[in-house]
Amino acid sequence: MFLARQPLAVLPLDPDTHRRLRQLGLRTLGDLAALPEEAVVSQFGRAGRRLWRLAAGVLVEPVVGREAPEPIVAGLTFFSPVADREMLAHSLEQLIERALKHPRRTGWRVQQVRVRAELEHGASWMIEAVLKDPTAERSRIAAPLKTRLEQAPPAKAVERLAVEFTGFAPGTAELQLFARDASAAARAGRRRALERAVREIALRLRRAMLYHVIEVQPWSRIPERRYALIDFEP
Repeated sequence: MFLARQPLAVLPLDPDTHRRLRQLGLRTLGDLAALPEEAVVSQFGRAGRRLWRLAAGVLVEPVVGREAPEPIVAGLTFFSPVADREMLAHSLEQLIERALKHPRRTGWRVQQVRVRAELEHGASWMIEAVLKDPTAERSRIAAPLKTRLEQAPPAKAVERLAVEFTGFAPGTAELQLFARDASAAARAGRRRALERAVREIALRLRRAMLYHVIEVQPWSRIPERRYALIDFEP
């Protein structure tokens, strides 16, 4: 049965009910539907009856569209200002890859993307692209941005570079239905806890203080060109 293999996370569960179901050893809709309906009702009340009927395919509810996620941003700070376009293009791809892995992006394709840069002496630079065909592929997102980078490069060396996904389109039906499986929910919970800790540090110190060191120009023998600092995002 198609529904039987799907994780319980596809049901409209509150965290406590999800936890109790897992404690009972239930992981899929099939596990839940295999139980007697009244046994589920005795444990979870009226909500249990609704959940059992959804799992068994007896109850069908209209699909409610999800709101598109808030903008997703990934940024990095260079050890020393960078003017080399090849290095900037490479960094751009790394930031796109990082933004694509953000949990809020799950189930959505990118339709609009913006690149911002903080330049030497307080100047700034920005390019933007609207994708005709929304995608979740790094190369297809990067292609129009690289073109704009070549056509209208920053006027000064870049100190900080950031990619921002600002527009989204729904993903495939499969992604919409099954992106939130139980393991993804657990990972998202841990990520939220880390995000709260990072935000608290930033609020207390009034600036970002946690970074990853990433390799952006591996062929360079100069450490300041080979590595860059990227904002820590759990």
